[in-house]
Amino acid sequence: MNNAIAILFRASTFIVLALFTFYPSYGQSPVFSLAYDEQQPIISPGGDLYFTLAYHPQNKGGQKDSGDVWFATEDEQGFSSPVPVPELSTKHYDLLIGFYQQSEVLVYHANLNNQQVIQSYIKDVEGWKKGEVIQLPGLKINGDYFSASLDAMGKIMVISMDSYGTYGNEDIYVSKYNGKSWSRPLNIGGEINTNKQELSPRLSYAGDSLYFASNAYDTQKGIEIYGSKRLDNTWTNWSPPVLLKLSQLQGVEMYYFQDLKNKRAFFTNTQKSEGFGNIYILENKAPEVIPALPLAKNPTDQRPTSVSNDRPNSSSPIVNSISNSDTLLVSNPQRESKEVVGISEKLDALANGEQLILENVLFKKATVDLLDSASSLLVLDELATFMVKHPHKKMLIEGHTDSYGNANVNMRLSLARADKIKELLVNRGVAASNLQTKGRGGKKPIATNSNEAGRKKNRRVEIKLIAED
Repeated sequence: MNNAIAILFRASTFIVLALFTFYPSYGQSPVFSLAYDEQQPIISPGGDLYFTLAYHPQNKGGQKDSGDVWFATEDEQGFSSPVPVPELSTKHYDLLIGFYQQSEVLVYHANLNNQQVIQSYIKDVEGWKKGEVIQLPGLKINGDYFSASLDAMGKIMVISMDSYGTYGNEDIYVSKYNGKSWSRPLNIGGEINTNKQELSPRLSYAGDSLYFASNAYDTQKGIEIYGSKRLDNTWTNWSPPVLLKLSQLQGVEMYYFQDLKNKRAFFTNTQKSEGFGNIYILENKAPEVIPALPLAKNPTDQRPTSVSNDRPNSSSPIVNSISNSDTLLVSNPQRESKEVVGISEKLDALANGEQLILENVLFKKATVDLLDSASSLLVLDELATFMVKHPHKKMLIEGHTDSYGNANVNMRLSLARADKIKELLVNRGVAASNLQTKGRGGKKPIATNSNEAGRKKNRRVEIKLIAED
């Protein structure tokens, strides 16, 4: 699990390059009809589909198991019903990183004590057997999220994690194998990595393009798939990220994987239920050229101008784009609603450490989109007005999800929701330095998760007074 790959693009001059990818015929049906979380799809050299499946009763740890390795074969009729691979799994989270060849794989294992290991497995006539533990020098994982994949030759590992030199919540790193050992993971730099999340990295078959998920850009889905082309052999010089228009599905999109042999690609989408990922196939019409045009970062994505020695610096300018709907005035005396009457009084009475639920600020399933934008914006206008009037007050914004789905996915989604509220407040004049964000996932429900009414209440944001100068 090594940290590595410094994608550092210097955009002092305008560069337009071509990035090849698949445009789908927009199939809307998942590969499997499973009521469980499917992650990290990978096609083996032999054509089998491997992936991580969470909270299935057949997992080694049962329904509390956050991910085992599963696989399915394919014939003319499509993919078979998937089955678990217990030899590659533990009672906790397991992720198949990639194949050296048909008979050798790398698997990431993590347990509840945050002990993590990358284990090689070799397949013989009796099945999968443990090989050596893979050592990544200086590996340091600070958070709960980890994702990694190998290139087609098994010599390059791209990793997403919170580690040393991280700009935001998760960054992308690269580690290279020299035939004997893996290199220390290297942060790929400030053009790809932002103050938000860069997740599920995958390299193209040729190793010249990087695909990853991010919530650092102004898009409707919150987290979507982007591509960047490697410009030289340094692993530090890349084209600006390009949004890949994978589908018309709503929900978070991650884990893009190209199956060039069959001219298609796979990805996951959380449309069905919050935190639940389904695997989809993109059957390409033909490879199309996508111009590598710069994308606008979210307004709260302010990359550091000075960094420690562990954190690469980027000289690229920050480009912000705010839609008209986001540039409302801090306060508008004409906007009144009984839903927000009393929030200022509640804020005035809020003591250090006390929490306040923003009751009318709710989210759509599996997204950072507000459920009722009109009602939510009234609350945020009121909150922003209070914060501007009291610049000495500092707030912690906590995002929450319902408890369905993968805990790691829910944690990332909850943080993205908190970041979204911060962004909207900053757009209304609140000093960004007075706002902190944190994701709680589905760990702190305020209502039942057994029905949609309760789950809707759990998909919420809370604020806490944390400091007062």
